[in-house]
Amino acid sequence: MAGRFSEKCKVTVSENSMSATLFIEPPENGIAYSVDELTTFIKNKGIYGGVIYSELERMSQNNIYYKDHEIAKGTYPVEGSDGYYELFFDNEKDRKPTIRSDGSVDYQSMSEIRCVNSGDKLIKYHAAVLGKSGVDVRGRTLRPKPCKDMPPLKGNGWEFDDETGEYRALNEGRIEYDGKTLKVLNIYEHKGDLDLVVGRIDFRGDVVIKGNVLSGTFIRATKSIIVEGSVEAATLIAGGDIILKKGMQGGKKARISCGGDLYANFIEFTKIDVKGKVEANIIMNSQISSGTDVIVSGRKGAIVGGETYAVGSVSTMFVGNNAELKTVVAVGVTKELYDRVRVLNTKKTGLLGSIDKTNKEIMKVVDNRIYRYSKEVQAAKLSQLKRRLSKDEKLVAHIDAEIEKINYTMAVGKRAKISVGGTVYVGSEIIVNDSILKASSEYKHSEFTKDELTDTVAILPTS
Repeated sequence: MAGRFSEKCKVTVSENSMSATLFIEPPENGIAYSVDELTTFIKNKGIYGGVIYSELERMSQNNIYYKDHEIAKGTYPVEGSDGYYELFFDNEKDRKPTIRSDGSVDYQSMSEIRCVNSGDKLIKYHAAVLGKSGVDVRGRTLRPKPCKDMPPLKGNGWEFDDETGEYRALNEGRIEYDGKTLKVLNIYEHKGDLDLVVGRIDFRGDVVIKGNVLSGTFIRATKSIIVEGSVEAATLIAGGDIILKKGMQGGKKARISCGGDLYANFIEFTKIDVKGKVEANIIMNSQISSGTDVIVSGRKGAIVGGETYAVGSVSTMFVGNNAELKTVVAVGVTKELYDRVRVLNTKKTGLLGSIDKTNKEIMKVVDNRIYRYSKEVQAAKLSQLKRRLSKDEKLVAHIDAEIEKINYTMAVGKRAKISVGGTVYVGSEIIVNDSILKASSEYKHSEFTKDELTDTVAILPTS
């Protein structure tokens, strides 16, 4: 039967092999091609997939000649999707307070700790969906891209439902999530003012005070502290950040210490020591020490009175006031820190020598050919030497840790500068890496850095 097809009968395959057309002329004997004949013809031309038999039947019954007619159509593969976690909480990590029209910062707007209640849905896992293979007109299988599932989350404070794929909180608390680990950590929330009746809060987690913190009270948290109201002459200690939404009037008796950043609307008469940065709209008569930067925001942002120190930088509009109140602003690394590194390195060298000596003594005691110790004496001497070795090794580890911290501080201190957008008033002192500039006249729109050649404070205009 195949012999009834003329040389002009042909099958044309698209470039991507996803479509094929058939062109035929009338048979010489006038008898229409059967569907079987057409099927055999296209198979001989290599068409095995996606054959549209209804179109072959149309060509046979309706005498469709002298036309490229589509008789096969491939099926594209359907791509699947990888497994993913759908979050039901805001995982934004960066706190971004609202900037007012005058450039000052509204710390009331800072995001709250991400808190949940027991039973809250935290995350839903959507399993990987496998794709579906396709086929081209040549009969070749077209496979979709492989899909993979995500590993289950680690952590605590939640339960997982196999049927729904949902992670739900087992208790109220704060969420920590990094894509691999989910934790619901405890949070202490005090509804009203913290006064002397309560007096002291010492909590392993986050602390949120909904009211004011009154004089004489104490708060310590291993994580963060947030105070919705004002803070008086209290002590606040946190392992993480501290946010004071209405500021602090310390009355010369307040103290703040934290391992993260401090944010406050204003700070007055307070002693502050933070490892991170300090951000406020005004600082007055306070003792500030920051491991990175001090940022005083707004067109009226000012540091007035007291001593403000940052390893990295200080930026503000005003330093001091018209009354020539002594105001010290300092940045950089002090000479004492370099001296401390030298002392630590000297101690470490001595300890390493002691460790080497102890190891050699241990080898001699173990080698019983040199000293004929009894087993009891040998054991006692080894125990004594190993205790000495362990003590020296721990001291070296502590020294290394301290040197590492100092090296980090020195790295931050390399960018030491003080930026003043407005005025540095008479009576102020600007200190950069131990070089002191006492303002005997006003400086406006200036940046202060260290001139290493002259060992003085360099003054650069900013506008």
